[in-house]
Amino acid sequence: MSRRTMAAAVAASVAIVGAALPATAQVGATSAPVTTPPAVADERATITPAQEQELVQGRYVVLMKGDPVVAYAGGVPGIAATKPAEGEGVTADSASVREYVQHLRAERKEARKAAAVPEAAVETEYSFAVNGFTAELTEEQVQRLAKQEGVLAVRPDTLQQPQTDASGEFLGLTGPGAAWAEGYTGEGVVVGVIDTGIWPEHPSFADDGTYPDPVGVAEGIPCEFGTTPGNEDDAPFECNNKLLGARDMRVAYNSVVGPELYDSARDADGHGTHVASTAAGNAGVQAEVLGSQIGAVSGVAPRAQVVAYKVCGDAGCFTSDLAGGIDQAVADGVDVINYSIGGGAGPVGPDDLAFLFANQAGIFVATSAGNDGPAPGTVGSPAVFPWLTSVGASTHDRGFGGSVTLGDGRTFDGATITGGLPQTRVVDAADLGNELCLLDTFETDLTGTVVLCKRGQIARVEKSQAVFEAGGAGMVLYDVSDDAALVTDNHWVPSVHVGLSAGLAVKAYVDAQGEAATVAITGGETVEAQGSVMADFSSRGPNAVTADVIVPDVTAPGVNILAGHTPTPPLGAPGQLFQSISGTSMSSPHVAGLFALLKQAHPDWSPAAAKSAIMTTARQDVVKEDGTTPADPFDMGAGHIDPSGTDKGSVFQPGLVYDAGFTEYLGFLCGIEADVFGDSEAFCGGLAADGVPTDPSDLNLASIAIGELAGSQTLTRTITSVTEENAALTYRARVEAPEGFDVTVSPAQVTLRRGESATVEITVTTRAGAPEGEFSFGSLTWQSLRGNGRNAKAGPYEVRSPIAVRAVAIDTPPVVTGTGTEGTVSVPVVFGYQGEYAATGHGLVAATVTDGTVGQDPDQTAFTPDDGAGITAHTFEVTDAAVARWRLVEGTSATDLDVFVVGPDGEQVAASTNGGTDELVTLTTPQPGTYTVYVHGWQTGGATISYGLESWLVPLATGGSLTVDSAPTEATIASPGEVVASWTGATPGADHLGAVAHHRGGELLGLTLVEVTG
Repeated sequence: MSRRTMAAAVAASVAIVGAALPATAQVGATSAPVTTPPAVADERATITPAQEQELVQGRYVVLMKGDPVVAYAGGVPGIAATKPAEGEGVTADSASVREYVQHLRAERKEARKAAAVPEAAVETEYSFAVNGFTAELTEEQVQRLAKQEGVLAVRPDTLQQPQTDASGEFLGLTGPGAAWAEGYTGEGVVVGVIDTGIWPEHPSFADDGTYPDPVGVAEGIPCEFGTTPGNEDDAPFECNNKLLGARDMRVAYNSVVGPELYDSARDADGHGTHVASTAAGNAGVQAEVLGSQIGAVSGVAPRAQVVAYKVCGDAGCFTSDLAGGIDQAVADGVDVINYSIGGGAGPVGPDDLAFLFANQAGIFVATSAGNDGPAPGTVGSPAVFPWLTSVGASTHDRGFGGSVTLGDGRTFDGATITGGLPQTRVVDAADLGNELCLLDTFETDLTGTVVLCKRGQIARVEKSQAVFEAGGAGMVLYDVSDDAALVTDNHWVPSVHVGLSAGLAVKAYVDAQGEAATVAITGGETVEAQGSVMADFSSRGPNAVTADVIVPDVTAPGVNILAGHTPTPPLGAPGQLFQSISGTSMSSPHVAGLFALLKQAHPDWSPAAAKSAIMTTARQDVVKEDGTTPADPFDMGAGHIDPSGTDKGSVFQPGLVYDAGFTEYLGFLCGIEADVFGDSEAFCGGLAADGVPTDPSDLNLASIAIGELAGSQTLTRTITSVTEENAALTYRARVEAPEGFDVTVSPAQVTLRRGESATVEITVTTRAGAPEGEFSFGSLTWQSLRGNGRNAKAGPYEVRSPIAVRAVAIDTPPVVTGTGTEGTVSVPVVFGYQGEYAATGHGLVAATVTDGTVGQDPDQTAFTPDDGAGITAHTFEVTDAAVARWRLVEGTSATDLDVFVVGPDGEQVAASTNGGTDELVTLTTPQPGTYTVYVHGWQTGGATISYGLESWLVPLATGGSLTVDSAPTEATIASPGEVVASWTGATPGADHLGAVAHHRGGELLGLTLVEVTG
């Protein structure tokens, strides 16, 4: 299979034709907006779904079939290949690249011309990591573009959101023999920061004259500052050999939202400056916050050079601008990208796709896991995809502490970076009718008082602003939990953040003492803290896209991280060049900085090899947010990054790596969502025929996961020696099996020289009593050996991978199909338990057709049951049903109807919003009651159109035309079986639905749907 074919096929993974989809609909899933909620940790302003809908309305990203520059291997007459050699970046100014970019532009222009899309509608074009463009389009233009031969996909634009000081010492980068002392400082490596911009005058990015001229990056990268009319704060700036350049990439944002404080690459938020200085800020920069000298701060890769890409504004970040930033970073030739931005987990989007091609170009990418923890399954996109490295957040052993002392002498510790106050009168905001200290709400003059405020609803710093504006002297902020991370902010008044118990104690004291109540606040000091504690906000696994891949990959410091800031922030006290904030946005640049050190040490490593090194050398002495319970892989991934030391066994010399590349990631996509490829059977079958695994569990990662295991499964992994020495080394597999499972490795011992690889099989088998439906965790470690035979001793290399396995009682296909008025089907089963088993048949039932009409939704807003125009409702009584299904198919490509299902409790339970009208909703063992099925006229061409809504209600009761002829009666762990079912009396040409139910005693284990066309 040609690389061109593969690149086109993976681009089709975003082509479940999003044309004509509501801009906030997830394809084929639900109509919920894809906006990421505001980050819990480093709180940003809230953008509501309605606001997002208005911002993205009518905006689309169009993806083309032709390979982008990084993937083009030749084939266009007269244009040489532009795909860079392994370990090298793109040469953006080469003749072949310029010619190929012009060729892609011509193809895109031709497609637009054929679809009658004016050139004025185009905002941004991509050529390097993505081949496509962004445009404002009508629905008719969307439909015409989607039909063009060179167009793969038309996807709605979406809105996403952005998601150190003692870190160097805590990570082990300092001291004799450590990375910095050994010269691994990121020298000669370029880090691209895709974020909210950068404050160029910040001392973390000053060029002291010792930085070398950059090598391997594009010439003439612009330095876009001083371009905001009438704003003297946006001063011109001349970039240097530390800050190589800065681009304002907010084409879509500026078009829709309009100019904000800085119409340039200057950072108005502080997020981008903080991230950039954490990853690659200068060494030994003295930090001062609110008049207090905090100490010296350094980036993880202090000698790395920086290019900033401003893709976000106050309202968030448009996907089209994100893709443009990634595309430009690839063209500029950066070595590492930090991406502390994210959205909800879902189908592959343009930014996810761009990162896949950036990976192919050899760029190391770190991304934040998200701030929606500690609930399970909360890691979002792009962190769910394995071609990036996803990073959770945990504490380090330094905090900024203060305290509040009551007038009766009791003291409660908390977190603060502000100054302090002597004993001062204290009032409870709840007694003033403003418990949450909301802005513009206090009606009482608070001059000279400290105010007790409860956390919630608005950003923490807005609460201190409310106190400040009412004349208050200070604030005690108490949390809603004692397990929540206590964090620091640049508050407007002296403030301390305490836990719930402390806050309630202060509240009780104020109630008892009344006007005589006083408190003193001790200002922020550097204090020792418990390191390696998972932050409560850090998003957790399992992976919402596929439980066969563990997320996050690792954890790193992300709580109270001191780094750069902008002096003109939208939230918090102005005039500060440093801030101490928290979030996975703060942990990700620690890994980006570490990637820069690894890129310097091993310029020939692939991104997967570098990711593997970080994971297999991670440490596991991490605890959950309670400070006691050991963390598991869904908290910390492989563990906490550990760049301490440079000797054998360190991240710089891991011994073995698990490598993977573009082709393997295509196989992964086949495994998680094969129907996203144009001809999935042929494409994915071709990969499998070439030996590329398509089961996500078989992707060659440095972690091992099986999301559902009934019985036994054998996985493959390939390990490659990257030792500095060329002598043959022997490694022996050491397994800590997850509880309830046996794990064997074959061969259990391998001998490799540098550059050699070995493929091993890892077999995981369920034991009797394994906890069903719950994940169990373990590990596989390759231990190097000194000597031979029984006298062999442990060597310096320990290459560890986490294991996560979830047992299920039975593994059986979700659907089997048959044809004819009578016939049989075979349902294979594999058992994950020991005991009795039975199968029963239900149905068949033929479709019932409900006729209806629907008009055009005039404003094309996201679905709500009370939307009025453009919606038709149908009710169905569902009683004792095994399966309820609704289908709506309409063959006219210009029509797009969607289906939404609301359950008996009035809540939406399912939706189908595919492009065009090809909608299917299936509920198994639904709750009895009245279901309302809404047909939404997203695109009817302005007319009222007729449709036929098909429905099937398959009864739980047996006795229909589908009967089980033979089935096992006993289940044995890991043993296969076969259920044979037959039917009679199907109506010729009609579609029927039934189910084979699988039972363990009186327990229903699951259903296999039986689809029959008579």
